[in-house]
Amino acid sequence: MSPMLLSRITRSPSRVFVVVLFVLVIFQLFNIRSQSTGNSASRHTRDYDPCTGLEGLDDVFVTLRTGTTEAPKKLPPHYTTTLRCVPHYELFSDFEEVIDGKRVYDVLNEVNPDIVATHPDFIYYNKLKGKGRDAFTTEEIAQWAAVKNTNSGRDSPGWKLDKWKFLPLAEKALRLRPQAKWFVFIESDTYVLWKSLLAWLDHFDPTSPWYLGQQMMIGEVVFAYGGAGFAISQPALKKVVEHRNANLKYYDDYTASHWAGDCVLGKALSDVGVPLLWSYPTLSNEEPADTDFESGFGGAEKHPWCYYAASYHHIPPAEYSNFYSFEQKWYQSNTTLVRHKDVFHNYVLPQLATERDDWDNHSEKEDTTAASFGACRSACEREPTCMQFSVSGYTCKTSSSLRLGRKASAAERVKSGWMTNRIDSFVQRMDSECKGRDWILPH
Repeated sequence: MSPMLLSRITRSPSRVFVVVLFVLVIFQLFNIRSQSTGNSASRHTRDYDPCTGLEGLDDVFVTLRTGTTEAPKKLPPHYTTTLRCVPHYELFSDFEEVIDGKRVYDVLNEVNPDIVATHPDFIYYNKLKGKGRDAFTTEEIAQWAAVKNTNSGRDSPGWKLDKWKFLPLAEKALRLRPQAKWFVFIESDTYVLWKSLLAWLDHFDPTSPWYLGQQMMIGEVVFAYGGAGFAISQPALKKVVEHRNANLKYYDDYTASHWAGDCVLGKALSDVGVPLLWSYPTLSNEEPADTDFESGFGGAEKHPWCYYAASYHHIPPAEYSNFYSFEQKWYQSNTTLVRHKDVFHNYVLPQLATERDDWDNHSEKEDTTAASFGACRSACEREPTCMQFSVSGYTCKTSSSLRLGRKASAAERVKSGWMTNRIDSFVQRMDSECKGRDWILPH
């Protein structure tokens, strides 16, 4: 505004009043519009209910199986995430107790008393029954919790006891909720994406015998891997419970000679003519951070990338709320179900970088010719399919898979890097191979 014009306006009080009034009206209109827009967005977020749109959940009974050493740490995150909207569920372990207000039941309380008294697997259980958690030192519990998985399980007393839980759990689930159409069995580090799982189950007739889970095999037995979660229809569960009760000694002896309880249950289901529907990658035994989105485990054309995601495994307790937040934010702005590639784009990709110290991205191909981080990167760059690499000491590893991985301790001295300039072409290639693939369904 020019000095002359300003001078003319200020000489007239009425003109000053009009100008001020005009400015106030414009400001008020702008403020109302801003509040309206903000309140609308706020109201949408505030009104969002994660438990709506879960049609069919009332027909599902969920059992969560855990163990004494891990229950206090791993169960509470489920209460506000995986189990938040589930109306019918129970928690089972090898010791009855209350954890953060939720009753955890002893799943082994009906096992043959002679077996409990004499089998070495139950020494741990009997100590628990006698003294509870005070039966073991803090050092023992920490040592067992730190035991790594191997091809034949984990060398800890709680894990050895776990194989005895599956068949009793099947019977208890049927007894507790006989009217359920589906029985979903999960573990304390299984994450279920309920909208996806329910939409998937809707493709199956629950009045027929179904056994759905990620395929695993021990010997000649194909079974559902427990950590990925698995679903059994009511007719199938009735069959296996009745058959087991008619052959208790046989299955007790079989369990005693085996090491994996999910395999024992799979064997019993196979014995009554209920085969497993191989369900990977709808159900997955990996966490998002360790998922190979191009994996051919389910078949040459069944890469996780393309399919809807219904479960993950091995998610640390501290990350449950983060992943749950990602899932709910997805549904606040999207009408489509979550695919594994959506998890990559929105949960994994934001955490990738050109390099990260004290981080192991689980690269697996060892390249001993490159001992430094820069040399290891160069080795990866020379391979057109290489997507990531890591260096630990004098060992360089590369990988054509794209994984986030996990934080490593400073003592491990692992540094990881990713070929971020190749991610766009990776995404384009993966998208081009999907061809409308959505679910794992029977042929």
